[in-house]
Amino acid sequence: MTRRLRCLFLAWAWMLQTPSWADEPLVVAPQSSQVNITTDFAGSDLKAIGAMDGPGDLIIKVVGPQQEATLSREVQLGPFWVGGDTVKMEGAPSLLFLYSTAPIASILPPAEREKYALLLEGVPVRIEPQLTAHAADDWRKAFFRLKERQGYYHENDRAIRVFGNRLFIADMRLPGDLQIGTYTVETLLVKSGKVVGHNVGNFRVRLSGIERWVWNAAHEHSWLFGSLFTLAAMVLGFVLNAIPYRRR
Repeated sequence: MTRRLRCLFLAWAWMLQTPSWADEPLVVAPQSSQVNITTDFAGSDLKAIGAMDGPGDLIIKVVGPQQEATLSREVQLGPFWVGGDTVKMEGAPSLLFLYSTAPIASILPPAEREKYALLLEGVPVRIEPQLTAHAADDWRKAFFRLKERQGYYHENDRAIRVFGNRLFIADMRLPGDLQIGTYTVETLLVKSGKVVGHNVGNFRVRLSGIERWVWNAAHEHSWLFGSLFTLAAMVLGFVLNAIPYRRR
């Protein structure tokens, strides 16, 4: 409870510093603009605090950077299972979380949900190689089922808490294996089935410590990094071979 009150106090303090906040139907302030991934990183709790101009429903969409994924399908050949077709999925976000104060389907009509991309299976995905419409649809559905099963795509209508029809806190749990990059946080205020407030923010996920140094070296100086890594492995092998071992 103390932590919750502290968040609400910070929300009010931040808004009082912005004179025009009262004229906006929706104001959102993320708790942090950066998430650092260290050696013992196992996920992170991120909060968004804000205010709205009276009763209404809220929807928060968290979208991760785009990714490429390769899917393959195994086929049965007699008593054995062997590798079958393989496709590459491009353009889909690595993470898609939909938070709301009520089931999204109950507060927005289908046209509005499609307009604001509030469907887990509605994000655009490019499939290579080109397939027939029926085959592409099967692969697309399999991709979304896999992302949902892994926990990267999901809906939650209990993560946003509203206080006095004005202030709100959204609790967002990020998984441990986040993709590096910029994540978008889009907040919608809905009244009578229409979006009347819209706010877009972001936070950045980056490596920290030795992981950041290794990642930068591997990507910015790949040839030098590979050469030094190979040399280090050779030296280690030589040292281990030179250590005398007692034979029974």
